[in-house]
Amino acid sequence: MKKIKKLTAAVLSVIIFVLSFTVISFADEFSAGDIDFDGSISSSDARYALRYAVSLEYYTKAHLKVGDIDGDSILSANDARAILRAAVGLDALPSQPIALTLSDYREYVNCPKDYIFNWDVPDAPEINASSGTFTFTVYGYGHGVGLSQYGALSMEDAGYTYDEILSHYYTGTEIKKASEIPSLTYYPTTGYIDTEQLLARIVYQEIYGVTQYGKYKESLKAMALCIFTLLMRENFYVSNKWDVGICSSVGYYNLPYNLREVVHEIFGEYITVIGQTYPIMSVYSGLAAGMTAASASVWGGDLSYLQPVESPFDMQRPGFITFETYTVNQMYNLIKSYDSSIVLSDNPAEWLEIIEHTASMDENRGYVTKIRVGNKLLTGNNQFQTGLMKNAFNSSCFTVTYTP
Repeated sequence: MKKIKKLTAAVLSVIIFVLSFTVISFADEFSAGDIDFDGSISSSDARYALRYAVSLEYYTKAHLKVGDIDGDSILSANDARAILRAAVGLDALPSQPIALTLSDYREYVNCPKDYIFNWDVPDAPEINASSGTFTFTVYGYGHGVGLSQYGALSMEDAGYTYDEILSHYYTGTEIKKASEIPSLTYYPTTGYIDTEQLLARIVYQEIYGVTQYGKYKESLKAMALCIFTLLMRENFYVSNKWDVGICSSVGYYNLPYNLREVVHEIFGEYITVIGQTYPIMSVYSGLAAGMTAASASVWGGDLSYLQPVESPFDMQRPGFITFETYTVNQMYNLIKSYDSSIVLSDNPAEWLEIIEHTASMDENRGYVTKIRVGNKLLTGNNQFQTGLMKNAFNSSCFTVTYTP
């Protein structure tokens, strides 16, 4: 096993710890005790302080600055008690406002900087295949670009909120509230339909089960924002359902209540590049292969917010490694049906060679960007996986072994 310890300051710089649903101005001032940054002192502030005190959640310098009532430079049960007494009117808290900066939200206090990014990389499994076969060892599920669905679950397990999950997977982005949302959206299979109801039905079909039927609430919010952002990007007129996701045939009022509640809570929030207003292309996939993939390496076209970021916890999820096996005749027919002009030698061991990959797992494994097939060079995703192999693989992160 090899350990990943690759979290960089650049990755950390996009993880902004904000507990409210409002985008906070980094010049804002807050009252002592307002640890959830909602503008008031309440029992929820005391609850957060207590959870931080017993390490159920991790906190930043911003939380420490507003929550350290007794001045001992830690968040403790004493601070939680003082905040609770103030919330019920028994005591007063310091009245001097506390100024917070961007770095305050980014800086951990009680959490090691590589906490969730320190995972084992699985060894390459041994291949025991029949003679005369090609075995593809496939890692992950999906194209690997943007948010990882199961990675989001792992981040939530580590205490991250939906905005933090999104800022990790979409580099240099923030959440904003749409100023105008049409009441109806056009969708191919439904015609014009209530926008919020459409969003809920797509979320239900695409990702509700992934979140263990709403158990993972922060992940559900994050994924719902991805879909709403795509709807917004389509200007609420969807000509191709694959551009935003599949709408469930289940009627809105037959959907689970907890799903409808979450969708209503975040409805209108979308993802954009920091300082801009246009919705991003908030694509997502199932399981990343150690790191996510850049849009440029999969589809071409470099987007600042779709860059590789670490998602190593995916590698511990069930189904991360799968196998596809083909006989020589099957592989020959696939290659020739894709491009009959490809020249293949008499030795099948020479037919396939991975030329370039992203090294998302280690120096030998990553998303394949170039693969030689006979005498021709193909891209790993669009041409080989999608075209030649007809989407038979779960992912374009694979290795290939020929057994003579």
